[in-house]
Amino acid sequence: MATASPSARPGAGLPGSRVDGVDHLAFVTWKPRATVDFYTRTLGMPLLHAITATGWVTEDYPDFVHFFFDMGAGNRIAFFYYFGLPEEDAPSDLMHRSRHLAFHVDTEEELLAWRDRLKARGVRVTPPLAHELIESIYFDDPNGIQLEITRPLRPMSDVDARDAELTVRALADVVEGPSPSIEALWQRKAELVRKAAAEGTDR
Repeated sequence: MATASPSARPGAGLPGSRVDGVDHLAFVTWKPRATVDFYTRTLGMPLLHAITATGWVTEDYPDFVHFFFDMGAGNRIAFFYYFGLPEEDAPSDLMHRSRHLAFHVDTEEELLAWRDRLKARGVRVTPPLAHELIESIYFDDPNGIQLEITRPLRPMSDVDARDAELTVRALADVVEGPSPSIEALWQRKAELVRKAAAEGTDR
């Protein structure tokens, strides 16, 4: 069966049925001073708001401070500092690289300027790395959170959305099978493409 186009998907265009971007992303810090310095001075993100609370949600919930920085375009990044919470072990390298936050810039010049700024402030940062539709640099904040600054290499199009739907549908099918692999995903995706062509649709 053909998949609905993005404009025909459930909820599209219905008032009150969609969220409007990112309000904030929240992480935990054990280094509040270094975190504030990094986000305000290194990344130039103003400190906007701080919440202090005790007995929140449940009586045994730890006392905390929750503070927010302005990422631009109405988006914020926030951190919790929990009093008395022991610091957790660092995640594996794979989980560290996978769990990241990407900031957007428009041009190559902006990306390179950010790399120069980070290096000048002693932050270890990768060279620009191109992958499919974007080019990015990667670095860590004082809490070991991997951050990315990325620029588009070309706009995302309806073709990309249709391809993504086929890819994710194939992924969902193969991970429920006996031997999930990237090769099985490609084979299943090819089957879906052929089926869509036979039904007279590009889905």
